[in-house]
Amino acid sequence: MVGPKYCKPEVEVAKEWGVDDTSDEPPLTDWWQVFDDPLLTKYIETGALYNRTLLMLEATILQARATRQVAASQLFPQVDLDLNGTRSYFSKNGPVFAIGNPTGSTTGSVSPNTGLPFVLQIPQIQNLYNALFDASWEIDLFGKTRSGVEAAAAMIESKCEEYNDRLLSLFAEIAKNYMELRKAQRMLHLVQEDIRMLEAYKEITALRYKTGLVSKMPEESVEGRLGEAKAKEAPIIAEIYRSIYTLSVLIGCMPEALVDELLVESSLPKRPYSVAMGVRSDLLRRRPDVRAVERKLKAATANIGVAVASFFPTITLIGDGGLQSLALKNLFTPKSKTWAFGADINTPLFQGGNLIGNLKLAKAQEAYAAYEYQEVVLEAFEEAEKALISYTQDVKRVEEELVVVKSYQNLAYLSFERNQKGLVNRLDLLDAKLAENSKEEALLQMELQALVDLIALYKALGGSF
Repeated sequence: MVGPKYCKPEVEVAKEWGVDDTSDEPPLTDWWQVFDDPLLTKYIETGALYNRTLLMLEATILQARATRQVAASQLFPQVDLDLNGTRSYFSKNGPVFAIGNPTGSTTGSVSPNTGLPFVLQIPQIQNLYNALFDASWEIDLFGKTRSGVEAAAAMIESKCEEYNDRLLSLFAEIAKNYMELRKAQRMLHLVQEDIRMLEAYKEITALRYKTGLVSKMPEESVEGRLGEAKAKEAPIIAEIYRSIYTLSVLIGCMPEALVDELLVESSLPKRPYSVAMGVRSDLLRRRPDVRAVERKLKAATANIGVAVASFFPTITLIGDGGLQSLALKNLFTPKSKTWAFGADINTPLFQGGNLIGNLKLAKAQEAYAAYEYQEVVLEAFEEAEKALISYTQDVKRVEEELVVVKSYQNLAYLSFERNQKGLVNRLDLLDAKLAENSKEEALLQMELQALVDLIALYKALGGSF
């Protein structure tokens, strides 16, 4: 085989992650199980079976396999069976036609066109029947076909890895939309609670204004706060339905398929205590997008072999044989057999730059594939490191916000106790509870961001497909 030999690129990477205190345990394959949410698990398993994009990618894998089968077929002899029959009428002014003496003897007979004596009579109307086998075999002397098969096989592997990459992305999309849905439902609950408290606040303020205890300003102030709270409600409801519709389509269903099931409010899944990161140098082995472009690089290298082999001669063995007869009744008799065999050596002498152009094209495509591989490798480490630092900082923010929320919860509880004892009025209690809800909304947004970044981290770490 002529052409370059493929060697998988070696990449030098640091052993340690950019963030200290990471676990060297292998990352989880079924990482969504850490959220301990049966509904989320069900949607991910359903999406893996029925997502339309995945089904399209499965079709591309079948196409790649068929392409390899076509390429590999050229390694074997090509044999055809041809059964045919013809009835021909020959021109009397043609090169040969049937004329003879009335006696049937051709002696002394000459052609009026050529002046040559007739030594052979052919009927002017002639039937001819054939049952022939044609065979040819191009010997892959310089590996042109084998290189093509190697390129096609590498593309099958690349398509499989593209499927795995999309599968990993699908899991992340389903999980992310599910988290956003649960966060929106909890946020809607808090906002509606705010509205109820502000309406009660408004009633108390209006009553105090009527009795002359306060001016009109507190009532106007709470009216504005109530309007702001009500303005939050509609976008959150729209967000809930958008998430449900997206989840439905991701698992291969109509948008409204999951509405009844998902409108039932549920809590936001909890984060795991720790995240297994694995060894940093194993990241490239786990990432399907990296494996996909590496297989494309192998295919591009093999295509150079195809281009180089085109400069060398091709040797083809040819042969045919079978039965041939003017009468159908005699076709399958020993005297009807016919055969021929030989060889063909074809050497390119002048192609007008075609072969050189194809070689340059193949080398340029290999260079492109090599640079693409390097780019994807860099992006893989960038994505993983960014997701890791984002998640670790999110966890710190959530922990700090938890302290704040806890203090506001204590404040609301103390206000409730003091209200029960008559030490503070109901407005003070509502203010404390509204402040607590505000901090819980901020915490909820931070928890969602931490979960989204955790999902991105799991996706960046790749899978074991």
